[in-house]
Amino acid sequence: MSYLDRVLADSTDRPAWLLAREPIVGASDAAKLAKPESIDKYTASKLKPQSFGGNAYTESGNLWEPLMLMWAGIPQNTLLIHAEATPGLAATPDGLLVRPDGIVLAEVKAKHDRIVNGPTPGELRQVAFQQHCIGPDVLYTEFIWAEIVNGEMRTNEPKSLRIYPADVAQVLADLLPIALELSARLTAALEFERGM
Repeated sequence: MSYLDRVLADSTDRPAWLLAREPIVGASDAAKLAKPESIDKYTASKLKPQSFGGNAYTESGNLWEPLMLMWAGIPQNTLLIHAEATPGLAATPDGLLVRPDGIVLAEVKAKHDRIVNGPTPGELRQVAFQQHCIGPDVLYTEFIWAEIVNGEMRTNEPKSLRIYPADVAQVLADLLPIALELSARLTAALEFERGM
């Protein structure tokens, strides 16, 4: 099944995309799923009404993201795509490039007022989760970041790191049971709400 057969929503229609994200575990959720014993906390957080609409860092990220994707030669992605075997898990990678030999994803970060050497543990969970959701056709993720100081990029070009599925296999193995449990709890809670 092609990833195009598994699209839940398109973020160009933000209200529909936000609505589609409510009952699923997304990549930004997966970034936080570090401890199996915290599943109650993750569930409560996911069920709490969300009102965050962004801040100055969000605006800056929205400015820099297309530029970094252009630098990498990877088209911007707006599709929320669910995992083939588990529709309750879905992701909207920042970039997605279809090549004859497979799919290249991109995850883009604007790092404000700090110098970093690569992805954080949460960002690695996000990448592993995105690769899982898009499926076995994923060749790698180009993790791209720019260090933004006083509104300007600190270096002449963004930095990047290529992350292959094998690089994050253990990350995914640790993450997936928590994500599946969270998905099951979300489904049960939402079905209960609808039945009331």
